[in-house]
Amino acid sequence: MAARRKTWVGRIYLATNPDGTQLYFWVGRFPSKRERDDAVAKARIERPWETEAAPDELTCDEWAEWYLKRIDRDQKRSSARAARQRLKRFQNDFADRPLSSITRPEAIDWAERAPVSCVPVVVTLFNTAVEQERLVRSPFRGLGSRTRGRADVAPPTEHEFDRLLLACSALGDYGPTMHALVLFGAYTGMRPGELFALEWADRPAAPGEPRVSYIDLAAHRVHVRRRVYHNELDVPKSNRERVIALPPPAQDVLEALVPDEDARFWLVFRSVTGRRLSQPTLSGYWGKVKAAAGLDHDFYLATKHYGVHLLYKAGLSKRAIASQMGWTEESVDSLLRVYGHIDLIPLAEVDALYEAEVSDALSDAEAIDPAL
Repeated sequence: MAARRKTWVGRIYLATNPDGTQLYFWVGRFPSKRERDDAVAKARIERPWETEAAPDELTCDEWAEWYLKRIDRDQKRSSARAARQRLKRFQNDFADRPLSSITRPEAIDWAERAPVSCVPVVVTLFNTAVEQERLVRSPFRGLGSRTRGRADVAPPTEHEFDRLLLACSALGDYGPTMHALVLFGAYTGMRPGELFALEWADRPAAPGEPRVSYIDLAAHRVHVRRRVYHNELDVPKSNRERVIALPPPAQDVLEALVPDEDARFWLVFRSVTGRRLSQPTLSGYWGKVKAAAGLDHDFYLATKHYGVHLLYKAGLSKRAIASQMGWTEESVDSLLRVYGHIDLIPLAEVDALYEAEVSDALSDAEAIDPAL
């Protein structure tokens, strides 16, 4: 591999901001030290930073658009769409401001007022500017600490989960489908968007059409290849296809559903009108279920996250649960601890040890007196 050619960076110190950070004018990157020095000397004479818009001084909006184009090129469509949505607030607030003019106090104040979800992408935006040597130091450094999100929100208890299942009847004729959707999501660990894209069989895909997610009843497997994101088929959130087990309880709930061969998509879970489900549609159904149950649990926590506890109680090892959920064993263990189910782990170990000791004692007693 060819060695990377050395370049020389040209910039001119202008001032020190109130927060101690230094402000520079970017001159450019040059193939030789002599060219860099000549360009810097010329800039010192012409003083372009005193004009309203220096030729090489990008605005915040221009830099954000450059960053988004790179995201569009390098990442999946859903990630690019999320980044664009979360940068809107920043672009609206700092649109025509030069990138280097944002001070540390301004950044802190903005991060405190902006939605939490918008801050990390702005931190990355400015970190990229530092990497590209557009800035010497980011005013947003350290402000994008991620929250735990739903990690500290407990899923339904067993009693509450049963209440949610019973409350599916509030949807009338659609109740059995909703009941099946909740249970199937819990036992398989599939995300809502993945459930929306699931089909009964591996039908042939048209040229250019992505392969579908489907159930293989004979092999007791589910092939997760797609999810529905913003009403469009996209790759799973993990950015990879996976094959998971179809546990007997999950297969049993499918009996409440009848394949519709006339449907445009041979979907396992459909809306009331027979169409493909979407997040807004599910939210409407789930809102009625929650109201009937008198609870306010997120659908995701009531299925995938609760499913970790459900599968653990069924006797699956943390290794098996991690494989089913697409997580690490550490994540499964952490989830059990956060959600208050960690007491099951030592209790199960004590039960197993006690049963082993009782079994050994009975075996010893039978050896002494066969009549036992």
